[in-house]
Amino acid sequence: MNILTSEVSDSDTTCIVMYGGGLTSYEAARRAIDRYGSENVEIWFADTRMEDDDLYRFNRDVERILNHEIRVFDQGLDVWGIFRRERFLGNSRVDPCSKFLKRVPLRKELESRFPNWCCVECGVAWSKKENREIVVQDLDGRLISEGVCANCASIDMDYSKSVEEISRILEERGADSPDARRIMSSIAGRVERCSENSKFVRVVLGMDNIEDCDRMHRAKAYWRPFVNWFPLAEQPFKNKTKIIEDLRGLGVKEPRLYAAGFAHNNCGGFCVKAGVGQMVHLWKTLPERYMEHETKELEFQDFIGSDVTILTETRKGVRRNLTLRELRKRAEQGEEFRFNKGTACACLNPASPEADGDAW
Repeated sequence: MNILTSEVSDSDTTCIVMYGGGLTSYEAARRAIDRYGSENVEIWFADTRMEDDDLYRFNRDVERILNHEIRVFDQGLDVWGIFRRERFLGNSRVDPCSKFLKRVPLRKELESRFPNWCCVECGVAWSKKENREIVVQDLDGRLISEGVCANCASIDMDYSKSVEEISRILEERGADSPDARRIMSSIAGRVERCSENSKFVRVVLGMDNIEDCDRMHRAKAYWRPFVNWFPLAEQPFKNKTKIIEDLRGLGVKEPRLYAAGFAHNNCGGFCVKAGVGQMVHLWKTLPERYMEHETKELEFQDFIGSDVTILTETRKGVRRNLTLRELRKRAEQGEEFRFNKGTACACLNPASPEADGDAW
């Protein structure tokens, strides 16, 4: 093993699959079990209580073909319940729904299950209070910290030299220098989060390096210090069409929202970040469901005492609120709205790692 690129062995790792109920989540879970073994894998599903009925059928089929139980996280509220509790209506920029129904409970469980730190090379326990951290600034301005293992620094000459070099660069050129970021890689990953019995963890997400490069970068930033693994970014590369073919070969039908033209299988086709195109598509394909959300938005306006809306539009440089009711009426009159089917779900990787603050 290269001492400057330490890796945790699969047998010492618990693999947590953040499962959303869709095709790529299934494929990520399948690959995790293939690599780490069923006994070292957990599949976590955060239920928004607003999912399409066929998602639950698909989950049961996935449990059967993977011979693995899916653990359900249920907060007792749906999306609209969260909006009322927080007195804030979600929109394309701020999503309290996915924050409190998905990210926060899942993150809290990770923090609880893996509270400790340990060196992946020598196995010595590590703590922030008693040990040293080195901090550099990433290109996007985010701070990245890495723990320094004092034991390895005392017995590993190459590692010790790397620690000394980055310390010198930080002192001479600052935390945001290119050299600091470059040399940081030589000590990265030495210290990781672990459980009480020293099991390390991999947070698994079903993103790939073709369509999801930006989401992968944001996910890594958000889930730090936990380490992500993106199995779909590794060979063999599979698109959703191939995953559907594989599932059908096992006697499992894909979730119906894909055939209905939706890009993912979350929240029954509804999403505050989806935009007008997907909202109109929801109205065209599942009109009763759309009408439920239209009514909920009007009820929320009465509840909050303001004409807040999920959607906005800009005309002649002026931004205005756009209700689901107005959007539907305009669509009924024949106005066309572009639907970008490629819009990906971003529930588990917010635009900013700081978006959830200290909520967990």
